[in-house]
Amino acid sequence: MMVTDVHAHVVPPTLLAGLARSPAAGFSATRTDKGWTVDVPGVGVTRPISARMTESVPRQKWLAGTGVTRQVLSPWMDIQFGRMAPADARSWARLLNDALCQMVADVGDAIGLATVAIGDGDQAAEDLRAALTRPELAGVVLNTNPVNDIVLHDPALEQFWAAAEESGAPIMLHPPTCGPSGDLSTLGSMGNVYGRLVDNTIAVTELILHGLLDRHPGLKLVLVHGGGFLPYAATRLDGGYRTGEAHAGQLGRERPSDYLPDLYFDTVTLSSRAIAFLAGVAGAGHVLLGSDYPFALGDPTPVATVRGAGLTDADTEAILHGNAANLFWSGE
Repeated sequence: MMVTDVHAHVVPPTLLAGLARSPAAGFSATRTDKGWTVDVPGVGVTRPISARMTESVPRQKWLAGTGVTRQVLSPWMDIQFGRMAPADARSWARLLNDALCQMVADVGDAIGLATVAIGDGDQAAEDLRAALTRPELAGVVLNTNPVNDIVLHDPALEQFWAAAEESGAPIMLHPPTCGPSGDLSTLGSMGNVYGRLVDNTIAVTELILHGLLDRHPGLKLVLVHGGGFLPYAATRLDGGYRTGEAHAGQLGRERPSDYLPDLYFDTVTLSSRAIAFLAGVAGAGHVLLGSDYPFALGDPTPVATVRGAGLTDADTEAILHGNAANLFWSGE
């Protein structure tokens, strides 16, 4: 049986080797005794990159052990962009996409999510269309963090969102390692536990409140980490909209939570009960198996977690594979 993991990360080894020989767009790479590191412009040197992120043998072993048969591959967010000029960002995105396409071809039964620089909405729309002409790429993964003070609901990006809606391609929204929640001084070492959920919740909430899904109801937005806190506190958001504490303009629907069934959610909640709740909120047809491979805080047994949700056989099979096939492989 096919089982598809829609949330998995890679760093293409050809990209690292190339950066070690010749830095590009301000990026360079170094092989250390603990693994590759990347010097990201304006940010600094990354953590060592594990072999699970770059090499096929550990990945294939993990796939075989979990029952996952194929993956949707996204670049590691720590290297997606740095603090860089718009021209360098576009150049880097093309280089990253080239390397990802090669890795998709090497892995075999996989597909990739493109990187697009969003500093300019018209150029981003053009780059999105160009990326989607490549058979190895099925959609885009966007960093939810503001880039050069441009947030995802900025009116300057309207042409990008229009192109995304027209294409029908899924747009995965993924928080970075260092997002706005990093300003919470009491978060401490729990940035990866709760911080990423805070960042995703706020970014998606702002998209809803600023009317993105009213203007572009055909968008296919995929939220990682089970949508953060949004699905589980949506009625509190509704209360904030009613009182004006969470209000950026009049929405086309009565409540912000009315838009949740339009969104797609991965299963990286690490909880069967949470998956069952998600299926009740958005419908099982909008829930997708995810692992967050290769990270330790991901789901080491994603198939078992889905099966433990107690859903019908049809809904379980849809979450394990059918929904992803429809979204990323056009139903095959």
